[in-house]
Amino acid sequence: MNRTLLVLGATVVLALSAVLVACGGGSTSSSPSNPPAAVGASAASGVLTAFGSVYVNGVPYAVDANTAVVDGDADDATSSTAALQVGMTVDVDAGPGTTRSANLVRFTSLVRGEVDALSGSSLTVLGQNVETTAATSFAGSNAAGTAITSADGTSAGSIKAGDYVVVYGYLMPCSGTGCAATTGATTIVATLIYEPGVAGVYRVEGTAENTTATSFTINGLTVDLSSTGASPTLCMPTPCAIANGNFVEVRSTSAPSASSPLTLTAARVKTITQSPVLAPGASVSLEGPLTQLNGTTFVLRGVTVNFAGVSPAPTLQNNQIVEVTGTVSTSAGTIDASAITVEQHATFTLTAPLSAESNGSAATPPTSSTLTVLGQVFTVNGATRFEDHAQNVRPFNLGNFDSVLQVGDQVQVSAYAGPGSTLVATRVERLRKPASASASVQGIVTTDANGASAATVTIAGVINANVPSAALLSYPGAGRGNGTLAGFIGAITANTSVVQIEGAPGTGSTITATDARVLPSNSKWVFAF
Repeated sequence: MNRTLLVLGATVVLALSAVLVACGGGSTSSSPSNPPAAVGASAASGVLTAFGSVYVNGVPYAVDANTAVVDGDADDATSSTAALQVGMTVDVDAGPGTTRSANLVRFTSLVRGEVDALSGSSLTVLGQNVETTAATSFAGSNAAGTAITSADGTSAGSIKAGDYVVVYGYLMPCSGTGCAATTGATTIVATLIYEPGVAGVYRVEGTAENTTATSFTINGLTVDLSSTGASPTLCMPTPCAIANGNFVEVRSTSAPSASSPLTLTAARVKTITQSPVLAPGASVSLEGPLTQLNGTTFVLRGVTVNFAGVSPAPTLQNNQIVEVTGTVSTSAGTIDASAITVEQHATFTLTAPLSAESNGSAATPPTSSTLTVLGQVFTVNGATRFEDHAQNVRPFNLGNFDSVLQVGDQVQVSAYAGPGSTLVATRVERLRKPASASASVQGIVTTDANGASAATVTIAGVINANVPSAALLSYPGAGRGNGTLAGFIGAITANTSVVQIEGAPGTGSTITATDARVLPSNSKWVFAF
């Protein structure tokens, strides 16, 4: 959760016309966001998608030596842009004008601790259910130095139980497998899972339930309050009087007990608010899951949004992740929306050598450009996430990606089919170039057919995979490389199953598989809101 953007202390003094006290989060937008002309101060809260400026909700905010970067996990301790990661949930406070110059950037996570368990694309951290999706970024490395690239609950995943991770994302209502059987149970939809390599403070935010004078629970975690001994719990406000429904931040310097129920001895408990406090007249951009949809209003991270003035009227439903641009009204800090974008996640990820690129707009920054991979043309825009794992180039964004990338670079592109069958890239990542040409794809199977010696599989209606019987074939019930061609095809349900194909690039949009896997049914590669 993100807290107030006002920085306390003598080191940084900001005169803020707009203050956000909000729940952080991020996802990948379905279209570029063209910011309106600023009226007075402005503020944004969402996911960080690129650097140079910092891109939040598709909008670039210029940063310089006068920009304060603070760590919300450490009481707004002074930090730096070097600590920022693509996928972090951040708050940005900007001054007036159309240049969007950031006065402050603040990053805050939802949970810090060891991974309790993994199952498919879900994991638990300090008892909190965490969902990874096509929009989740991964960064850092574990204690053994292995780079973090995924957490799919299989041998292919690089995050393991016991790893210490920091999770950024959105809190959403949780029900079903993996969710705590408690009032107000939530799940974290992760926008970034970062592994620093060494354990640090243990921290979680959520709604307190089952409260007593000495304990309470947050989803699957019991929080122990100690009022006596050498290290009694510090409560803010004091004395400790946590009530059911309070939203709290809990910190501890020691790992939770391994016994059941999982118990964390709190060093500090702070009652906080989820609701933004917004200055009337401020221009704001707010991203997150909508709830309490009622006619022309809904609630977004505790804030009432009135979208009666948005034309054409958007088609909305509860728990969609949306990006709202608007102005704070003079009544009760509500937002009068001028634009609403429903976020879309990728339906497939393709990895292959880059064959072409084009910075297709003369605007500064450009509103959209294209790149070509394995015969497919992808549109990139201000909401596309840009990451460079090969040469660690920063900045890398919509304005300069064509100069950073070179034809032949190994790139990974996540995308979905946009209007008119265009492919819209939600993420562009440069990877280290392999010794020989290689390609891979992961996504939902749209069609499949079995031949005598080879099968054909189409992923997301875009990429065709030729799967020979000699490939390493895996699917639920068959260990890696132990499957048969008939069993591989039999394990696939069109428009439901997710496959991962690795091999060599062929002609056009074709991959010849050397390794083909049908992922378990609980690998919710695309999260269903």
